[in-house]
Amino acid sequence: MSSDDAIRDAADERAITHILTRYARAIDRFDMEMLRTVYHPDAYDDHGGYKGDIDGFIDFLNEVLPRFETTQHFLGNMHVEFDGDVAHTETYCQAWHRIAGTDGAPDHDSVTGLRYVDRFERRNGEWRIAKRQIVIDWSRDDPVVGAHGGRSPDTQYGRRDRDDPVYRFGRE
Repeated sequence: MSSDDAIRDAADERAITHILTRYARAIDRFDMEMLRTVYHPDAYDDHGGYKGDIDGFIDFLNEVLPRFETTQHFLGNMHVEFDGDVAHTETYCQAWHRIAGTDGAPDHDSVTGLRYVDRFERRNGEWRIAKRQIVIDWSRDDPVVGAHGGRSPDTQYGRRDRDDPVYRFGRE
């Protein structure tokens, strides 16, 4: 591989990594407008409970995500194989979902170890997901004990909308 090829592959891998982190942010901030920028318009997503196009996936998320008080998607190892304007990726993720307790039961965290198996395509110079399959490796549920650990009441907590500090911090 020439140094030019290595530089191109590194730039392409960085662009793909940016798409993956944008996906996590869009899900965790419940930002469906941002989520659309992650997928090609004709993309297919197999999320287990949903299989289909991006419009249907967004409808699915608008129904499912409000069930959670908060979510966090931590991305880990990523493997990329390039074939011209196509990249096959495997990305490890731990997804945390806080679920409110009902009828006096405590809140609980649903934690899932999963992998995103993606086909990225570069179209008109831009990488996006063309096809995605979620692979679940493990999951568990844990009761929440001491949810805020005695933090100051002035602590800024995250939000699941565009009022989250990430959208305005340092931009005021």
